[in-house]
Amino acid sequence: MILDKALLFSDAQAITAAAASTDYADLGSARDLGLGENLYVAVTVDVAFTDAGSDSTLTVALESDSATSFAATLLSTTLFTIPALAPIGAKYYARISPDAANQRYIRLYFTPNNGNLTTGSVTAAIVKDIDKQINYPKGYVIN
Repeated sequence: MILDKALLFSDAQAITAAAASTDYADLGSARDLGLGENLYVAVTVDVAFTDAGSDSTLTVALESDSATSFAATLLSTTLFTIPALAPIGAKYYARISPDAANQRYIRLYFTPNNGNLTTGSVTAAIVKDIDKQINYPKGYVIN
C-alpha cells in the first residue's frame, strides 16, 4: 500500500471527540474517481482507542463539498465503524464509490459513539491497493 501526501487525510491524528480529518483532498475540476480502478479509504490505528467503559466506537464518514470550509456538506457517507478496543496497527478499508465524490473537496469526519474516548489516533488516506495480507501460523515441522 503506497501513501501519497496529496491524498493523506490524517497523519497520526488524535481522536477523542468528533472531528474532521486534519486535511482534505482537492479533486480539482475533473472529478472522475476511478471508474476503471477501485480506490479505497484506508485507516490505520496508530494509538489504541480506550475509554472508561470499553463500549465506544468510532464512526468514519467521507464528506464531499464544493468549498474547503465544508460549511454546507453536500454528501456524507458512513464508511465503517472502528471498535473501542481496536489494537495498534488495526487496519480498516472501504471502497469509494465513483459517485461518492461529486464535489471538488473530500475529507473524513470522525464521530465517537457510546461513550468518551480517552486516547486513540489514526492515519487515513486514499489508496489504490489495500494491505490485507493475513499471516497464518506455520503448519509444518522441520526435523
